Amino acid sequence: MKPFICFIGGANSTIAQFREIYLGSEMNITPNSASNRKVLAFFVLGTVLLCACGLRHPELYTVQEDIPMRVDGRLDFVRMDDAVVASINIEIADTPETQIKGLMGRTVLDYTEGMLFVFERVRPQNFLMKNTPISLDIIFIGQDGCVVNIAESTTPMSDTLYRSKGPIKYVVEVKAGFAKYFEIEKGTCINWRLL
Repeated sequence: MKPFICFIGGANSTIAQFREIYLGSEMNITPNSASNRKVLAFFVLGTVLLCACGLRHPELYTVQEDIPMRVDGRLDFVRMDDAVVASINIEIADTPETQIKGLMGRTVLDYTEGMLFVFERVRPQNFLMKNTPISLDIIFIGQDGCVVNIAESTTPMSDTLYRSKGPIKYVVEVKAGFAKYFEIEKGTCINWRLL
């Protein structure tokens, strides 16, 4: 199957592109014959319709201005031997409003930053990626400050539920691949402080 291409140019260049790509160069098409004008009309109409179909959901194509991370604190991931394996700047989500919003709408996140959710009560938590256009690692952390489980490389913009495997006090959201790269796993702990 030939790829679909939106052509830009005058009628003669469009006809030449159409002939070359879709019909091969051996067919002689001129804009003057009646049957060829019908073919050209259907081609142009089809091109317009296919290009217009891409505009059905314009919000998917608009470039959103990125929301910068607010630096509220610093968080270290620490192994059982007390070696720090990674340090990040954190934005803290400690109110129901900031926890519901999380990283929604953020389009950029690098390995030096993340979001720390601090929950009032220790209990199992569920997260989803609705309105979050970037993939994340969601790190669920117990009251003792150590990793309970990790949801790695979550699916952006989905309603999939990512669940903690037990009661937790904290969640750290970081760029997808962070946990694997820094070998963050069950038993790795965190230390964090406000700036």
